[in-house]
Parts: sequence; C-alpha cells; structure tokens
Amino acid sequence: MFKKIRRLFRVILPEQLTFREKLNRLVMFVAFGCSGFAVSLLACGITLGADPIVWYAMLPTNLLSGFAIFLTLTKKNSRIGSWFVVVIGVIVFPLLFMTSGGTLSGVPIWIVMGLVYMFILFDGRALALVMSLIILSLLGIYVVTYYHPDLVAAGTRLYTYSDSFVAVVLVSCFIGLFIKLQARSYERERQLAEHRRQEVEQLARSKDIFFANMSHEIRTPLNTIIGLNEMILREENISDEVAENAINIQNASKMLLTVINDILDLSKLESGKMEIVPTQYEISSMFSDLVNLIWIRAHQKNLEFKVDIDPEIPSMLYGDEIRIKQVVANLLSNAVKYTETGSVTLTAKSERIDANRILLRISVEDTGKGIRKESLDNLFDLFKRVDEPGTRYIEGTGLGLSISKQLIEMMDGKITVDSIYHKGSIFTVELKQQIINMEPVGSIDFAARRQLNRRTHYRQTFNAPDARVLVVDDNSMNLMVAVKLLRGTKIQIDTAGSGKEALEKTAKKAYHLILMDHMMAEMDGEAALKAVRSQPKGFCQRTPVIALTANIMPNAEQVYQKMGFDGYLTKPINSSLLEASLLKYLPHELVEYTVKEEETASPYEGPHQVRSTKKRRIAITADCICDLPEELLTQFKIRLMYLYIHTGAGRFCDLSEISSDGLLAYLETEGNQAYSSAAEPFEYEYFFAESLAEAEHVIHITATTDLSQTYANAVQAAASFDNVTVLNSDHISSGYGLVVLYAAMLAEGGKNVSDICGAVECYKKRVFSNFIVPGTATLYRCGKISGAVHKLCTLLGLHPVLAMSQNRLKIWHIETGNMRRMIRQYVKRLFKYSAQIDPRVLFLTYAGCSAAQIDEILAVVEQYIRFDRVIVQKASATVSCNCGIGSFGLIFVQKGRRTEDETFRIRDAGV
Repeated sequence: MFKKIRRLFRVILPEQLTFREKLNRLVMFVAFGCSGFAVSLLACGITLGADPIVWYAMLPTNLLSGFAIFLTLTKKNSRIGSWFVVVIGVIVFPLLFMTSGGTLSGVPIWIVMGLVYMFILFDGRALALVMSLIILSLLGIYVVTYYHPDLVAAGTRLYTYSDSFVAVVLVSCFIGLFIKLQARSYERERQLAEHRRQEVEQLARSKDIFFANMSHEIRTPLNTIIGLNEMILREENISDEVAENAINIQNASKMLLTVINDILDLSKLESGKMEIVPTQYEISSMFSDLVNLIWIRAHQKNLEFKVDIDPEIPSMLYGDEIRIKQVVANLLSNAVKYTETGSVTLTAKSERIDANRILLRISVEDTGKGIRKESLDNLFDLFKRVDEPGTRYIEGTGLGLSISKQLIEMMDGKITVDSIYHKGSIFTVELKQQIINMEPVGSIDFAARRQLNRRTHYRQTFNAPDARVLVVDDNSMNLMVAVKLLRGTKIQIDTAGSGKEALEKTAKKAYHLILMDHMMAEMDGEAALKAVRSQPKGFCQRTPVIALTANIMPNAEQVYQKMGFDGYLTKPINSSLLEASLLKYLPHELVEYTVKEEETASPYEGPHQVRSTKKRRIAITADCICDLPEELLTQFKIRLMYLYIHTGAGRFCDLSEISSDGLLAYLETEGNQAYSSAAEPFEYEYFFAESLAEAEHVIHITATTDLSQTYANAVQAAASFDNVTVLNSDHISSGYGLVVLYAAMLAEGGKNVSDICGAVECYKKRVFSNFIVPGTATLYRCGKISGAVHKLCTLLGLHPVLAMSQNRLKIWHIETGNMRRMIRQYVKRLFKYSAQIDPRVLFLTYAGCSAAQIDEILAVVEQYIRFDRVIVQKASATVSCNCGIGSFGLIFVQKGRRTEDETFRIRDAGV
C-alpha cells in the first residue's frame, strides 16, 4: 500500500521538478481533494442548515481544480494551473464567503491559505498583480457585507461550527504538509549540494594532484635538458653554431619553466589556495632584488636599464613583498622580452594617504613594440596573447599578466597599462601599503647585492677531491646530470637509484653530504631521510641531507625543514645554487678554492639611476618638404618626417640619404629621372610614437593633399593613437613651412589643441604659395600637365607660374622671354598690390638657382616692397624632384584681421 502511494507521488512529483513546481502540483491536488471533500460534506451539511447554494459554489471550485491539474500534467507548465487557482481566489472565494455565513464561516481561513499559496507561487510583477486582484476582491466583499449584512446567507449554528472546524483542520493539514514538503526538499537540496561540494573538492584535489604530477613529470626531463645543455655551454672549444644552439635551448627551457610556474600559480588562484601573506619588508632590499634580477637580462640584449626610485618613499612597509616582487618581476621580464632596442625603466613613487599608509606606485616602461588600442581589452585575459606584428613568434602563454592582475586585486590594488603603438608601454601597479618606518629610503646602492648575478659564464671556483657526496634519485637521467654538473669539482660522487639502495650505501660508507630526491617509488625521500637518521650503525646519521624536488609549493623551506631536511633545491637544478649548497655544507677543510672572487666577477655595469622629466604639452611635427631653416626647426623643436626619392640607383630617404644639390646634379644627366613617394603608414606610426615620448599630444601638419600621399598615410597612422591630430596645410614647400611655424609658436605660447587647430585653419588662408618653373619637362613627367601643353610651352619658351588655390596646385600665370625678363615680370605681377602683403617675412625658396640669380630676384623684389626679413631657403630634395632645376618661389603672408593669438611674433622668433 505504502509502496503504491510512493510510486504515485513519484509520478505526480518527479525529482526533476523544481521545489516550486512540486509545491504547485501538491497544492492543486490538495485543493482538488479538499474541494471534493467539502462538496461531499456540504451535500450532507444541507441537512445541518447550510444554504444549498453553497453546494453549487463548491462544485465549480472542484471542477476548476481538476482542470488545472489536467493542464499542469499534460502541458507540463505549472504556471497555467496557478492562474486557475487565482480565478478561484478572485471569484469563487467571495461567492463562498457570501453564501457560507461571512466572517462566521470557515471561508476566511481558506482565504488565508490562498494568500500564502500566492506568495509561494508568484514573484515580481505577477505577484503584485495577483495580490492586488485578490485583496481588492476581498475588500469588496468585506465592505459589501459590512454595509449590507442581509446579503450574507446565514446557516444554522451547527453548520457554522462544523464548517469552521473542517476549514481549520484542512488548512492546518495543508500548511503542515507544506512545511514537511519544504523541509524534505530542503534536506534533499542540502544533500545534493553537499554531494556536489564533495565532487568539486574531489575535482579540485584531482586537479591539484594533476598539476603537481605534471610539474614533477615535466621538471624531471627538463632537469636533464638544462643540465646537459649547461655542460655543452661549459665547453670552451665549441663552434659558434653549437654555442648558439645551446643558448637557444637554454632560453626555451627557461620559458617552459616559467610556463609551468604560471600554471601552478593559476591553479592555486582558481582553487582559492593562493594566500596573501603581509610582512614587514625593506624597500631598498625589494628593489635591489628586482634590479639585480633583471639588469643582466637587459644587458644581454644591449638594452639600457634605467631606475627611478623616489628617495622619499618610507624605508620599511607592511605588505606581501613576495607577491609584489613576483608581479613587478613579471612586468620587467615582459618589458625586456618585447623590447629589441632602447631601454626599460623601473619607476617607483609614493603618495601619502594618511598618517600610517601610502599609495605605492610602481611603473615599468619600455621602448618596445607597444600595443594597439583595440588589443588592450584582451591584455589581461587568460591564455590570450596580443597578436602584434613582430611579436607573434615570441614565446609565451599570456598567463603572467592575468596572474599578476589577480594577485594585485587580491592585495586591493590595481594594475593599468598605457601603451603607444610602436613606441612602448607603461605598466603601472598601485598598492596601498602600511608604513612601518617613516624614514625615507634615500638613494639605493644597487651594487651592494650584485653578487647574486656576478657570474655570467661558468667558471670552476673550487675543488674538493676528498669530499664524498651521495646522490639519491630514482631517475637515472637525473643522476647523470648531477654527476656531470659536479664533475669539475673532483668530488667523489656515489649514486643510488632508490631509498633502499641509499640505506645500503650509508650502512657501508660515510658521506659528507646527501642529495635526496623527494618523490621516489617504494620509499620516498622523507621516509628515506628518517631511515638514514635512525639507521643502526649507519655512518650518515648526522650527515646534512638536501632535498631535490620538482614540486613547487609555498613556504617550501619551512616544509622541508619540518620534514627534517637541511635544505632543498628545485629541479631543474641550478648549478650555481648547487655549488653554493655544497660550499655551505661541505667541511671547509676539504674545499680548495681555485679562482678568486675578483676573477669570477664580471664588471658590474648596473642600471642607470635617472629622474623623471616632464613632457611638453603639445609637439608640432611636419614632413621634410616644409622647407624651413634648421635654426627655426631647432628653436621650436619641430620634428620632421622623411619622404623617399626614387632614382635609377635606388630609393633614398630625403632627410639623411640624399641632398637637393646631389639630386639636381643627377637629373642634369640626360636620361636620369627621379620621383618621390610618401612614407608608409607604419613608418608614420613609429614617427608619432617617438614624438609622443617628448610630448603629451602631437599635431602633425602635412603638405597639400593634391601633391602628396602624406596626409592620407599620416591620418591612417594617427588612428592608432588617441593623442595625435593630423592637419592639412593646403600648401607646399615654405608656404607649408609658414603654417607649421605658426602652429609651433601657438603651442609654445601654451594654446591647447583645439585653439591651435582653429587658428591654423584661419591662418593658412592668408599664406600665398607660388613657384615659377623655367621648363615643363618635370611637370609633364609628374603628370601635372599634358604632353600637348608641354610641347607647346617648350616650343614657345613659356614659363608657367604655379600657385596654390583651394588645396590644388594650378597655373596662376605664364611668363615669357629669357630668365632676366621672366624674373622681372614675375615679381612685378606678384607684388603689384603690395599694400595687401604682410611685409614682415618673405621666403625665397629655390631649386638649382645660382647665387647671381638669387641676388637679382631679391633686387627686383626690393623695388616693389621691403620685407623686414627675407629667408633664402634651399628646397628639399623632394620639392626639387617635382619642380625641376632653376625653379624658385616667393612665399609670403597676406594681410588680414589679426587677433592677439594670430600675431606672428617675428621679434621673438627671430624671423
């Protein structure tokens, strides 16, 4: 019987249902049963004085409950059935209230159960809607029965008492059943949660065991690779190719070791076992360790390592020094890894928060590849590396930065990055640290700890031919590595392949030191150590024993000391640490030093200690075709971007590889031709990155877009930066230079970017750029005129005058005659309306003109207008390439309404 009932309950209330769905089904079944029971009682209760209409009111309740159960079971949607129950509460309950005796009946008790039921089944807006409907319905019937008690059908006293009794019993049973169901469901959920928790813990333990085993299994063969590779590097008579291969193996092995350590740290972070352990630490010691850890690696790549430690930082702080060093060391390693030329800079500043705390700000800056803006969002993601051109072949998993970010956040700090593509990156760590000692750290002597990294090449430092060492390891390759690493010291080395074999050897022979592998089959290192210590008649009961381990764990030194070991070495074995351990534990009388300390030391160049310099707010840059004098470029710190000249002999950089005179001499030879081209967008990116090292914002002004691709390429490159603005000057040569010079003066005067851009847009309309070209061959070759026009000009001896108009170079006029007549006519026409010309500065820019021709041009100009200063400027190779030999131009500024900001400060500029 009970089994059938349980089977029925499993059908009605299957395990996959949620608690709410189970409760909803249970309530509907109870409602159906109760209403059916109530119908039966009322059928009998009519004889007790009940109004027959009550029976007719309970009948639809029973039918609605049954229909709701049917929908719930067939549609598998308990919400549909719930809304049918709402209909019962809104319509049927008021009808029963009116026909069963009002407040004297058992209906109010049923209403209470209905309200509780609504709170269980509905949430949010649905609950608010349902409760509003039911409460308004109840309020209505209570108001009606209060003012019109005659509308309430009164039954006999016996019926009233029996109805109330039945309601109390049924509702109590329902609430009790509900509590039991809830308690049972809670217990089931608790057991399920406990079971899942145990599964998760078991999974975490399995993962930890897996990572530990993985570390051990990888480190064991890696120990062999690194050890044997070091033996190759120790050889003096190996070829350069073999040495290069060995160095590459060494670097790859170190990278693999770093990946293993990162994965272990990641496992601890994910399992919540990574702990932050704050302690007192000295600032000078921490930064000395970091500097001595990195500077040799930077030196090996010919990178300059700069250090800027604020001397006002408190000398002793309270925090997790180990984790801080881990994060900063990772940032420094990345900086060295991704920087091919230039420098890496470590900076530390402090800012007082309150009397006992500071904000420690540590920055690592490099001059490496930099990071694009769109790549910064993924920088700290697990197993996500920024895929930049030139970096995709650099080894790495992307774990280091992610782990660093999590560690910093565990210390309630933050890590940020500011990167300029093609220029470099600045990673900044900010941590709140408690002050232990207020005394400033002052200037740190980084050379004081240089012994940690003095030897860059292996040199045998001692012999111990009478020393006896036992190496115990169940891996034959590890034994071979240990023997070879110690071969040069002439130590008497015995090996044992197990703990049992080690006991056999220690029972027959005394050793001065034992190197014991921790994880071995049958008898592990700890058990073997205890057996050696307690071995009856053993010769090594007091012999120092050093653990060899491939497992990396927190507080490893304390762990192995607690086991009874005198020290420990991690695999892969570092030969320097191995020798240091031997020197520490071997009797001093057995050690013969073969090389003095001075002889093993490499010169300590160390880092360069620097102090931060302040950047300019705005730098003005331009292309090399702006044709400005060198003195003005230097005075206003205007940096120039190169263009290329293509000749039959190859491609040349306009700024450094070819001169205007050399190009014109080349073009004088018949058949020789040349043309110019703009630098590529990626070259502009490098240029902008270098400029941003000196300024917070760069405004780059290009020549007219009609003649050059410089504007388009510069705009494309500027898209990689937030602080680079590109402007089109609408001019060429020195007309373009006047616009650049004006912008540089505004920047020097402290104007912001928007003010400079607005002023330049107005000023460039007043600049007049024009050139007279003796011949049209170059214009024809560059595609500026057609072949017919070229032939006509050559036949008639016509000399076109070119001028800028609406950002295009157009023929302004045509002169005729010989050179002298051409000059006079050109100048006369140009300065016919001299009253409209600003007389303060005139540029005479030329390509291949003689000194006599220049003097003649200036003499003719003085006949019409006298300028305060005339700048005679040789055109750049690019401009000469495009205009031809004998071309020259007179460039000036037209008068206009000038504001104070637009005033051309001739006196201050020396122009």
